[in-house]
Amino acid sequence: MKRKREGEEMAMAAGTGSSRDGGSGRGYEVFLSFRGPDTRLTMADCLYNDLIHAGIRVFKDNEELRFGEEIEGGLLQAINDSRIYIPIFSENYASSKWCLRELARIVELSRGNDERVILPIFYEVDVDDVKLKTKLYRKALRKHKSEYGKDLAKKWKKALREVARIRGRNLKDHGLYELMNLTVKEVSSLLRTRRTDVPDHLVGIKDRTDEIMKRLDLEAFDVRFIVIYGMGGIGKTTLAEAIFRQISPQFQRHCCFLKDVRTHDIINLQNKLLSDIFHLSCTKLSFIDEGADMIQTRFHDKKVLIVLDDIDNRDQIMRLAGEPNWFGGGSRIIITTRNIEFLVKEGEDDNFLASISEQFSFYNMPVMNLHDAFQLFCERALGCAEPPTDYMDIAYKLINVLGGLPLALNVVGSILRGKCRRTWEDTLRKLKNVMNEDVKKKLMISYEALEPNQQQIYLDIACFCFNKEKTTAVKYWDAIFGYSTKIELNILIHMSLIKISNDNKLWMHDQLRDLGRSIVHLESGEIHMKGSRLWSPEDAFHVVQIETGTKDIVMLNLGTPDPNKMYRFKHKQFVRLVNLRFLQLDHGNFEGDFKNVFFNLRWLSWSNCPSKFRATNLGLKNLTILMLSGNNVTEDWGGWCQIMVAKQLKILQLEDCPFLRRTPKFFAISQLEKLILRCIRLRKIDKSIGNLKYLDYLEIKSEAIESLVESAGSLKSLTVLRINRTPSMMPLLIDNLVYVKSLILPCRELQKLPDSIGQLESLLELDVQNLNINELPHSIENLERLKVLRISHCPLEKLPYSIGRLQSLVNLDLTWSSIKILPDCIGNLKKLKVLILNFSRISELPKTIGMLENLEELWFESEHLVGEIPSEIGALSSLKILDLSEGRFSGLPTTINQLTNLQKLNLKGCNSIQWLPELPKSLASLALSSDLLTMITDCSNLTNLVYLEIIGNSMQEPNTERIVRLPALREMILYVGKMALPPTDFSSLSQLQSLHISCPEPQSLIGLPSCLRDLGLWDVQSLIDWSIFSNLENLSRLYILACSLEEIRFEVLGELRKFNELCMYKCPLLKTLLVLPDLKEIQRLSLYQLPLLTEIQGLGQLKSLRDLTIWGCNSIKSLNEYDLSNLQNLKSLWFYHCESLDRVLGVPKSCRLKVFDCPRFNRDG
Repeated sequence: MKRKREGEEMAMAAGTGSSRDGGSGRGYEVFLSFRGPDTRLTMADCLYNDLIHAGIRVFKDNEELRFGEEIEGGLLQAINDSRIYIPIFSENYASSKWCLRELARIVELSRGNDERVILPIFYEVDVDDVKLKTKLYRKALRKHKSEYGKDLAKKWKKALREVARIRGRNLKDHGLYELMNLTVKEVSSLLRTRRTDVPDHLVGIKDRTDEIMKRLDLEAFDVRFIVIYGMGGIGKTTLAEAIFRQISPQFQRHCCFLKDVRTHDIINLQNKLLSDIFHLSCTKLSFIDEGADMIQTRFHDKKVLIVLDDIDNRDQIMRLAGEPNWFGGGSRIIITTRNIEFLVKEGEDDNFLASISEQFSFYNMPVMNLHDAFQLFCERALGCAEPPTDYMDIAYKLINVLGGLPLALNVVGSILRGKCRRTWEDTLRKLKNVMNEDVKKKLMISYEALEPNQQQIYLDIACFCFNKEKTTAVKYWDAIFGYSTKIELNILIHMSLIKISNDNKLWMHDQLRDLGRSIVHLESGEIHMKGSRLWSPEDAFHVVQIETGTKDIVMLNLGTPDPNKMYRFKHKQFVRLVNLRFLQLDHGNFEGDFKNVFFNLRWLSWSNCPSKFRATNLGLKNLTILMLSGNNVTEDWGGWCQIMVAKQLKILQLEDCPFLRRTPKFFAISQLEKLILRCIRLRKIDKSIGNLKYLDYLEIKSEAIESLVESAGSLKSLTVLRINRTPSMMPLLIDNLVYVKSLILPCRELQKLPDSIGQLESLLELDVQNLNINELPHSIENLERLKVLRISHCPLEKLPYSIGRLQSLVNLDLTWSSIKILPDCIGNLKKLKVLILNFSRISELPKTIGMLENLEELWFESEHLVGEIPSEIGALSSLKILDLSEGRFSGLPTTINQLTNLQKLNLKGCNSIQWLPELPKSLASLALSSDLLTMITDCSNLTNLVYLEIIGNSMQEPNTERIVRLPALREMILYVGKMALPPTDFSSLSQLQSLHISCPEPQSLIGLPSCLRDLGLWDVQSLIDWSIFSNLENLSRLYILACSLEEIRFEVLGELRKFNELCMYKCPLLKTLLVLPDLKEIQRLSLYQLPLLTEIQGLGQLKSLRDLTIWGCNSIKSLNEYDLSNLQNLKSLWFYHCESLDRVLGVPKSCRLKVFDCPRFNRDG
C-alpha cells in the first residue's frame, strides 16, 4: 500500500536504488517529520542532505524503504529505530493526518526515554501556534475531529502541546543556513563515538604501536586489513585496543571493537557490528548471510574502523568483513589471531598469503625485549622499576624462563608480590619444569597457588561469569560459600588473573579463560561433557536429554536446538544434578514434580519463558539471583507462585517482558537488594515493594509507569535510583532516600525538584537531564559530597548562588540549558575539572572563572557567548582543552599565553575575532575561523602544533611566513577568501600530510612538501601549473572545490603512483573533465554539484577505478559513450540528483549500481 502525503503522490520507484543493489536494511538515527508542500524543497531537503553529509543516517519520507513493503509498516519501523526526531512545524503541518500520526508516535516513544530526543523546528510558525493558542492549528484539528473522531484528535492535540514545551529553534531567530548548521551540530553532539577500555600500564607498547601505525597509513584512501598474529598471551589484544583508542576519533562515530570473536555466535557479532557503527539500540538479524549482505550494503560508502579480536576461522572474516570493497575509502580492519594458517583454504598452495598481501598486511607480534620484560615484571612483583640487589639475579632468571610473554610476566609477577626469596626460588623451579611447554602450563602455576574457593571462582568466571556484572556475581559466590567473597575476587585481581572493566564487568584474558576451561575438561577424564561446568548449549542439552548428568555438574547453559520450539524438561532429567547451582535456560519449560531437585540452585537466568507453567514443587528457596525475560511473562503468569517464594533472593531482573503491566508481590522476597525492571509497558509496582528494607539498587525503565506507591518511600537502604519516568510520588520518595548515592531522573514530566533533595547527604551523582524544571532548590548546597551534576536540556534559567558551596564537585554539565548567567560563585568550586556550557544561553564568563585552579576542560560552544573573555582565564594553570567555538566575542586576552598546559584551542565560527595575541607554546591543535580576521595568526612559536585551521574572508595581505616553519604540523586548513596568497613555499613543513588551502592563483604555490598525502585546492580562478605536483610521491587524494574553470586537465598526476582519489566539488562553470588514462592507480572518482559538466574524457580507460559517484551533475544524460564494461574493478557506481540522467549501460556485473532522485532515469533501459 502506497502512502500519500496531502496534495502529492509519493512514487516508490524514484530514489530507492536499482534492483541490483541488494541492501535493504534500515538503521536510522534521525527521523524528519515535515509537511511536504511547505518545506520539502527548502528546509527539509537541505537539512536532510546536511545530515547525510555529516555521516548520519536519516529517514525522510520513503527514500530508503524496501520494495513491496507497506508504507505504514516501514514508516513505523523508521520511527521506532530512530533516536532523534526533528519535527519541522510549518503552516500546514497540522493539516496532515500523517504528520500528526508521526508526531503522536514520536511523543509516545520519547516519554520517559532518555535515549530518544525531540528537536523541534518552527518554520514560519510560532511556538504559540503549536501550543494551539492561535487559530492556525486549531482550525485543522477541528476538521480532523469531525473526520477521525474525538479521541484521536485529543491525542494529536496532546502531542502538539507536549512537543511545543520542548525548547526548539525558530527560523526567524536564525535564518535558514544558520538554523540547519546548528541543528546538525546538535544532532552530531548527541551521537557519541564509542571507545574501548585500555589498560593503564602499557609497558613496551610504543614501538609496536608505531609499527602498526605505519602499516595502517591513515592518510591513504584505500581499504586496509592489518593482521596482528602471535602466540596467546603475547599482547595482541592490548596492542589492538591501544591502536583503536588512538585512532577512533578520526573515524567519527563509525567504529566497532569486536572482542573474542572465536567464542561468540556470528549473528550476535553481526548485530553488534551494525549496532555500534550506526548507533542503534538494537539490531536483530535472523540469518548469517543476511547479516553479511547488510554489512556489505550499509558500509559500502562508510569510512569505518573495525577490530576483529581473536579470529580463528576464515569464515569469521568473510561473514564480518568480507573484502575491501565492502567498505568506504580509508577504512581500516584490524584482526588479531594466534596463527594465520586458517587463512589458507584446503588445496591452496603455500604462496596464498603472498598473493593476498595487497589486501592483508601481516604483523608477527614479537615477544617483549629483555628491558621491557624486566620493567613489567618488576612493576608487578615489586611495585618498582628495579629489584633489590639480592633479587636481581633471580628476577632475570624468572624473566628468561617466562620468555617475554606479557601475560605470563603479569600473572607470575603478581603471584610473587610480597613473597620471600624462597617462594621466588620455588616458583622458578616449577617454571623450569615446564619451560619448553606452552604458556598454559606456565599459567597453571598461578592456578595451583589459589585456595580451593578461589579456584572455584576462577573456573566460574572462565566458563560462565566472563563479562557478567561484578556485584551480581559476588552475590552468587557469597551465597555458595556462606561468606563475603570480595576478598577472594580481589586476590584474583591482584594476581592479574581477572580484571574489572569500566562498566563493572568481569574480564579475563582469553588464554586464562582457555586454561580454566581445559581444567574443567580434565576434571572428568576422557568425556568433557561430564565436567563440572557445561558452557556449550549443545553439550548441556545432550547431557540433559539422555539423562547422563552427574553430581559433579554445578553450572549448566541449557540452550535448545530450535529457538521456535518450547522444550519440556522433566524431573528425571535433572534428578542427578543435585549440586546444580547455576542454570541458564532458553526456550525451555519444566514439567512435573521437581521436589528437592533445585535445592542448591543459586542463579537462574531464564529467557523466553513459557506461557504455561507446568512444574510443581520447583523448590527455589535458596535462589539468590533470578533473571526472567520473554513475551509470555505477564502479571498472571503461573510461575510467580513458585518463584516468588525464594526467601534468599538478592537480585531480581525482569527484562523485555512487553506484556507485563504490573509487578508480582514482593512480600516473600524481603531480602532483595537489587531490583531491575526493564519492561516497556509496566504500569504499576506492587505496594509490597515498601517491605524491601535491604533494597540498595532500583532501576525502572518503562514508558507507561504511572506511580510509585507511597510505601516505596520507606526504602531506607536505597543508594542508587534510576528511573526514566518520574512518578507523582517522587517528592515523597526523595524525602526518604537518605543514603542514595546516584540519582538519575531523565524525565520531562518532573517540573520541580523538592527542597528535600538537599537531605541526600550521601549523593555523589545527580543527573536531571531533560527535566522540565525552571529552578534548582537552594537546598542543593547541602550536597557536600556531590561530584557530578548534569542539568543539560532543561529550561532552567539560572543557577542558585548556593551552587558555589558544592566543594566536592568535579564535573558540571549545563549543555543546552536556558541558563543566562554563570554566577560568580562558580569560582568556589575548587575541585572542578570539567565544565560544559555548550549551546547554553550564557552570554559571558565571570571573572571568577580564573579561580578554578584544577579545571582541565572548558567546553563553551555557543552563539550566545558575546561578552569579552576575562583576562582571569590566564590563571587556569591546569587547563588542557578550551573550546569557545561559535562565540561572538571580539578576541582573547593577552593572558591566554599563561595557559602552559593548554593543548587544544577551538575558535571555529568566532566571526568577530580580528586577531589573536601570542598563544601558549604547549598548543597541539588550533582552529580559528572568523569573518573579520584581518591577518594570519603568528604561529611561529607553536613548535608542538600538529593541527592548524585558519579561515577568514577579510584578510588584506595574508602573511604565510608565520605558518611555514612549524616542525610538527601534520594537518593544515588555510582559507583567505578570494584574496591571492603571496608566493609561498610550504616544502619546509616536513611532517605535513594534509593541506587544504584557498588558491585563486595556483602559481602562488611555489613549493609543496613531498610527504603530502591529502591536498585540497579551493576557489581556483586560473590554470593550474601541474609541475608543482611532480615531487608529491606520497599524494593519494586531491580535492578541487569551487573552481571557476571550464576545463581541467590532469597532466602530472599519472606519474604519482600512490594517487588514488580525485574529488571535484561545486565547480559551476566546469564543462569538460579530462581524466587521463595515465591515472592508472585512481580508485575513486567523485563529482559533486557540477551543473554544466557534460564530458568525462578517458573515463572508460581507468582500469583501477573501483568507485564512481556523480551527484548533482544535471547536464549528464548518460555514460554510454564511455565503455564501462572495461572497468572490471568497478564495484560501485552511484548517481544522486542528476536531473537529465536517463540510462546507464555496460555496467560490469560485479558492480553495484545505485540511482537516487534522478527523475528521468529509465530502469528498464
